[in-house]
Amino acid sequence: MIEQQKTHIRKGLVIALTLIALDIILQLTHQKLQPWVLYVNSGILLVGVVIALQLKTSEPEEKVQFSNLFGYGFKVSVVTVCILFLYTILSIYLLFPETITEFYNQSVAQAKKMEGYDAAKITENKDMAMKVIRISTLSGVVMFNLAVGVAGALIGSIIKLVTDSAVINKK
Repeated sequence: MIEQQKTHIRKGLVIALTLIALDIILQLTHQKLQPWVLYVNSGILLVGVVIALQLKTSEPEEKVQFSNLFGYGFKVSVVTVCILFLYTILSIYLLFPETITEFYNQSVAQAKKMEGYDAAKITENKDMAMKVIRISTLSGVVMFNLAVGVAGALIGSIIKLVTDSAVINKK
């Protein structure tokens, strides 16, 4: 019984470590700011939560219900997001602070293409822009990954219910 209660932590940890390993590889290869990275990270998280739900075993006396499955998937997502949040704090402040600078430089390059570009204002507001980028990155990690995790929990719960009911009906 106690063993079963802690599996969401292990599964969330595995998903988070997979995403962290991918992030480190992308940082070292200077691919972190590519547009496709968001889709790959989201796909890993979504599929990871769905697989975690498929691997969940129920207690024999426990009736499989959508709310139990969704709650389990949500817990896996929350564990993953918490670990990713802590890693992101370490990443943007200690491990890879140059990522924020690269993102800022990309934003300035896009701003130069727009009408009304004022180099003096951009330079003057650089510190504030860097703070906004850091805060946006941290909040984005939490909100976006949690939304993807909830979607994974929803999809995984439905798949698990359908597959379990199909197995029960065959018996």
